[in-house]
Amino acid sequence: MRPMSDVPLSAQDVRAAAEVHNELGPDYSDAVVESFLMKIDKHIESRVDERLAIRKHSRKPMDPVRLRTWRFALAGAAAGSVVVGLPLTLIAAIALSRSTGHGDRLAVIWVVLAAIYGLAAYRLRRR
Repeated sequence: MRPMSDVPLSAQDVRAAAEVHNELGPDYSDAVVESFLMKIDKHIESRVDERLAIRKHSRKPMDPVRLRTWRFALAGAAAGSVVVGLPLTLIAAIALSRSTGHGDRLAVIWVVLAAIYGLAAYRLRRR
């Protein structure tokens, strides 16, 4: 037996529904239209189910060793950027406050960076 999506809805199906509609008259028009729409609905549902099944089976779980390696690399990158960035930020803040008086703007940048790192850590924990 072929899956429903292999049997396409054709122009002949539409013509047949229209002929039945014309033959039965206005008393049965709602029933004919509803029957045709149910056929279309079943066809769409079967195609969606097939695509979801394909998508579900095509995803391969990530290797745990590889996942740990990625987590370690991301944690190292985050820690390294903080270790390197903090002294550079302090130097830049001192230089900016001496020349322009706007050294406090760098604090905003660090708040944004902390939020980004926090979000990344949260997402890695969830996985």
